Amino acid sequence: MQLKNQQFFLWFNKLVFPFFYLRHQGKSKVTIAAGDDAHFNVRVNTSDILVIWEIWKAKVYDDARFPIEPDDVIVDIGAHIGGFAVRAAKLAHRGKVFAYEASSKNFAVLSENRQLNHTNNLHIHNVAVTDRRGEMKFFMPGDNGALGSLMQEKDSPMEIVQATTLADILSENCIEQIDYLKLDAEGAEFAILLNASDFTLSRVKRIVMEFHEFNGGGHHHLDLVNLLKSHGFKVAVETGVFPQKFLFGTGIIKAWRD
Repeated sequence: MQLKNQQFFLWFNKLVFPFFYLRHQGKSKVTIAAGDDAHFNVRVNTSDILVIWEIWKAKVYDDARFPIEPDDVIVDIGAHIGGFAVRAAKLAHRGKVFAYEASSKNFAVLSENRQLNHTNNLHIHNVAVTDRRGEMKFFMPGDNGALGSLMQEKDSPMEIVQATTLADILSENCIEQIDYLKLDAEGAEFAILLNASDFTLSRVKRIVMEFHEFNGGGHHHLDLVNLLKSHGFKVAVETGVFPQKFLFGTGIIKAWRD
């Protein structure tokens, strides 16, 4: 299955992103400043720089209704190279952040950025998250780090990864409550949440996720909206930086409890 936005972003990655790195051609990686004394290693000619911009400048995961607090326990599923995880660790400086990233290539840069920003309260795991444990195929369309998914077509570059579940994240890290759950799992958000037990969902206080609908995937973002409302969450659906929900079947869902 293909994400509805996949072809656009593969084209965008190939033709447009090199213009973001005109001064850095010939290099494989550069370090950029993101604000608040944060710096990130990003891979030249990739979407890394856009992901950092979305999180630090456009602040797609921020919401005045439920800001990250200094003592929060935060879980980041689909951590990519650490844009949100590092920001969360700095905001929740007395709390803890548990970041999960399936791609070995992304994880290597995530590890660098954790060290670069001295975020000792950030705990990183090179593990995918879905509805079951074990080895799984993880696909990387066009070798684009931001499109890595457990649910892609067989023709994409692929690696074998270890997978875990939201319930196991809670138990293995001795987490009583997730104050802030961030999800950007390129389609796996449906498997993670729709198969979570009532008990597991009761231990999540706030959620901000990017949803991804697939061509022929059988799931719609309203499945997630209805699930969360049935568990006592207030829910808002937003378009994100671009009007992606209408064009590509992606957008932002925010859910919180009073």
